[in-house]
Amino acid sequence: MTEKLTTEQLKHFIGLEDDEFYVDKLRTKHGIAPDCALFHTTISRLVDSRELKRIGRGLYRKVKKLEPVKWWDDKISVDPIPFRFPRSYDDGVETSSFGIDNIVEVFPGDMVLISGQSNYGKTAIALSIMAENLDLFPTLLMGSEYTATDGKISPKFKRRMKRMNWVEWMRDGEPRFQLLPVGGDYEDYVLQDHQNVIDWISLPGDYFLIDRVMKAIKDRVGNGVAVVVLQKNKDQEYGEGGERTERYADVSIKIDAFGEGGLESLLTMGKVKSPKGRATGRMWAFSVVDWGANLHNIREMVKCHTCWGKGYVRSGQNSIRCSSCNGKKYTEKT
Repeated sequence: MTEKLTTEQLKHFIGLEDDEFYVDKLRTKHGIAPDCALFHTTISRLVDSRELKRIGRGLYRKVKKLEPVKWWDDKISVDPIPFRFPRSYDDGVETSSFGIDNIVEVFPGDMVLISGQSNYGKTAIALSIMAENLDLFPTLLMGSEYTATDGKISPKFKRRMKRMNWVEWMRDGEPRFQLLPVGGDYEDYVLQDHQNVIDWISLPGDYFLIDRVMKAIKDRVGNGVAVVVLQKNKDQEYGEGGERTERYADVSIKIDAFGEGGLESLLTMGKVKSPKGRATGRMWAFSVVDWGANLHNIREMVKCHTCWGKGYVRSGQNSIRCSSCNGKKYTEKT
C-alpha cells in the first residue's frame, strides 16, 4: 500500500478476515511490505493481549470476545417445564404410560435423544413426544422421509397422522407444526424457542462429526427443546456415532427389539441429567400398532429374578430357557 500503514488500519483488515487466517495472505492482499515493523509488532501485541492466537506456522485465529454471564439474574426461571412424554391411547383415551414425566425434569434448552433400532418405534416415540407438547411450544418437524420425491407430504406420513386420532393437528384452521424436508445441515434449520423434532440425523461416513452437530443444534434451540432421533444398530448401546452421541443430551432414550421374534419394543432410559428419582436403566415394553402410528400396552419391565437377565438357566450340564421370563430376560414389574 502506498500510504503509511496505521495500527487502526491493520486491525480493520484483520476484522475483515475469517476467524482463522494466514498473516502472509493478509499482508499480500493489502500490499503490506514483508519488512513492515508495525505489521509484525501489531500482530505480536494482539497475541499478547489474547485477541489473536497463533495456531500454526503463519496461521492465526481470532479470539472471540465473551461477556460474563449474569448468573445472579433473578429473572431467569429455575423451574422445569411441564414436558410430556408418550402415552398409549385407545380411541382418544389414555390407557397406559411410561411415566417418564414423573422421573425426569426437562428445562428450556434441553435435548431429548432417541436412539433406536429400525422399525421398532423410534419415530412413533418422537411424533408422540411432539404431539404431547404442541401446547407448550410452536413446533418444527424436520425429516427427509416425511415427504415424497415431488416435495409433497408422504402418503405414509399422512396416514400415520390420521391414525393418531388423539392429536389435534389443526386448530382454528391453522396447522400446529411446520414440516421441513431436511436431510442434512440440520442445525441450520433449528428455530429458536421452538420444539424442534429432528427425525432422523444421518451422517454417512462422517459420524465423528455427530457431537459437533448435536452441540450446534442445542446452541440454537434457545428456550425451546430439541428432540433428536438417531439410528441404532442391533445389540449396540449407542446410536450411530457411538458414546459421543449422548454428550449434549439431557435425556437419552434407547429403543430395541423385545421378545421372541422381536414382536415388541423395549424402551430403556439412558443418561438423565435431571432425574427426580431413579431413572437411568428403567425399562418399559410396548407395542407399536396402527401401522406404526400409536403405542400400545406400555408396562414397566425389570430384570428376571430367576435367570438374572440371561434368558436361560442351568439344568444339569445343559442350559434351558428360563420359564419365568420365557427367555425374554425381563418380567413385568409387580
